[in-house]
Amino acid sequence: MPRPARYSNEGAEDNERGSAVAEFVMVSALLIAVFLAILQLTFALHVRNTLLDAAASGARYGTLADRGPGDGIYRTQEIIRGALNDRFASDVQATSTTVGGTPGLRITVRTAIPVFGLFPFVGEFIVHGESVRYG
Repeated sequence: MPRPARYSNEGAEDNERGSAVAEFVMVSALLIAVFLAILQLTFALHVRNTLLDAAASGARYGTLADRGPGDGIYRTQEIIRGALNDRFASDVQATSTTVGGTPGLRITVRTAIPVFGLFPFVGEFIVHGESVRYG
């Protein structure tokens, strides 16, 4: 006795034809988007950490006995320009402060968060570096 058509496997291959290509494209697009997001996050964190290091180094340099706040700003900008793009070094400020009751210097760097490479686009990083005055 023949089986009814609804239980038959005939025509099932025709219904599935081309689905592997469509699935590959959808999964590949998702994986590429996740990879690019991770790459972007990694680059933004690299820029932030570089700015933090430059601000801290500039603050330490500016608090040396024969240096001043202007020297700290210049040193911070020099480090940023050496590691990143010049645009990241455009807004660097120095203010005198006290750190634990001891006079010191605070270097503040403001810059746009980079999106897709070295192009500043959205948001803003504000990082500070502090150091006490020596001697």
